Amino acid sequence: MDTLLDCVRFWAATTPDQLAVETQDQGRLTYAELTRRANSLAAAFAGIGLRPGDRVAIQLPSTPEFVTAYLACAISGCVLTTLHMPYRQEELHPLIAFAGAKAVLTADVGKYDGPATMQALKDEIESLEHVICVTEPKIAGHHHLAALIAENAEAPEAPGAGPEAEVALCFTSGTSAAPKGVIRTQSLMAQNARRFGEMLSMTEADRVMIAPPLTHVFGLLCAGNTLMSGATVVPIPMFTPQTFGAYLTEMKPTVVYSAPAHLAATLKSGVMDAAPPETVRDVIVGGSICPPEVAAQFEARLPNGRVGCLFGMTEALLTTQTVTTDPAEIRHGTVGQLAEGLKARIMTAEGEDVTKGGEGELQLSGYSILPEYLDNPDANASSFTKDGWFRTGDLASIDEAGNIMITGRSKDIINRGGIKINPADIESIMDGHADIVQSALVPMPDAVLGERICAYAALRPGTSLSLEELCAYLEGQGVAKMRWPERLEIITEMPMTPTKKIIKPVLVADIREKVAS
Repeated sequence: MDTLLDCVRFWAATTPDQLAVETQDQGRLTYAELTRRANSLAAAFAGIGLRPGDRVAIQLPSTPEFVTAYLACAISGCVLTTLHMPYRQEELHPLIAFAGAKAVLTADVGKYDGPATMQALKDEIESLEHVICVTEPKIAGHHHLAALIAENAEAPEAPGAGPEAEVALCFTSGTSAAPKGVIRTQSLMAQNARRFGEMLSMTEADRVMIAPPLTHVFGLLCAGNTLMSGATVVPIPMFTPQTFGAYLTEMKPTVVYSAPAHLAATLKSGVMDAAPPETVRDVIVGGSICPPEVAAQFEARLPNGRVGCLFGMTEALLTTQTVTTDPAEIRHGTVGQLAEGLKARIMTAEGEDVTKGGEGELQLSGYSILPEYLDNPDANASSFTKDGWFRTGDLASIDEAGNIMITGRSKDIINRGGIKINPADIESIMDGHADIVQSALVPMPDAVLGERICAYAALRPGTSLSLEELCAYLEGQGVAKMRWPERLEIITEMPMTPTKKIIKPVLVADIREKVAS
């Protein structure tokens, strides 16, 4: 079986009544139902004019509809293009336009009117022709997902686009004029899923709770691991500590994929005090560096489970994972060893190979490393070494057993609870404020999320600015709330290099000192 679609159809034939996806209040699908609905949606895609290679954007919570759309793309040859739920028009426009998406799946979610936002974008982006709504459409011309599936319920089973067909386009951090997009084929996603499902000895008896959103590569890959194994995907549609705690006990997962921020927030909320999650065997943490004490505290709450870590990137998929039988200090203090088919080395800034005993940039090569970013020659030029290794931008070391320890990052990215935020375009918007002369966003240490956003601003003489006023300004510019600063420091002037570049390490050191004190 060369693709995820092959595996899902195999399980639909052999265990048709096995649950493929189950949520607490957003529905469930058996493997048989998932394959039928995905086949119908693929036929509907063709019916509205979508063709193999067309990009289908999706901004939905982690629900059965999301998984159905993913499989429909695998059948039709369309390319699922993921968009994070917190993004709003300001962040969505450059991504949808860059992808050239022809259709988008959306919904009303809480106070967010996804269909209205997408209609506004449809009026601005030439390629975007179709808005498909999971909730009841309110705008003329929008499609209703349920109706599309029902109208094509009798469509014959399509063969699928094939192993080498493109199936997913995911974006790394940043929503500037030149986003960093990575396209993946069906065979590559299947290879990665097979390797990591085997690392946890997954079977069809497993129930796999996924806290990272399916719009993130981490969440999407974990769903693939699960479906390849014939197990049940148990995604959290939208994270809160209360939901996380309820899923741990009421949904009876055996495997949990999580970011460190999910664990820390849930531990601090106290929601695990009422009932221990007795069914959990493995909790695997990724997305950002997990403090060992958080892993240890969470493991102490598992009557029959253990906590381990993994490492992955949009550019490399899942690459490492701790061995489940390793002692706690390895499972909690490292991201484990490389999966089959990958190589790693540690290089200093001066180009010295210190793989055997030093700290430097983690560089990777192998089957899952992107060949190139989509239509971004500048990123391609800076992200690969002359001998073809991918530069992760993460600082790391490797012990004698091959376990990798991530020790920091060299890139100017703020990692807020596993969501990596590029400050450049936000700074550009801030600099447009009438009273701001210069601005800079830097990471501020935080016990729960790892990092939050701190803004530094130099103002025009005689003016003032509060954090509330700054956030109101950003909201007015369409910047998503998750990208607003959570602290504002007003300074007389920015620290500058001779070439007039802001020296961010000075600001980082300043906010760390202030937080510590």
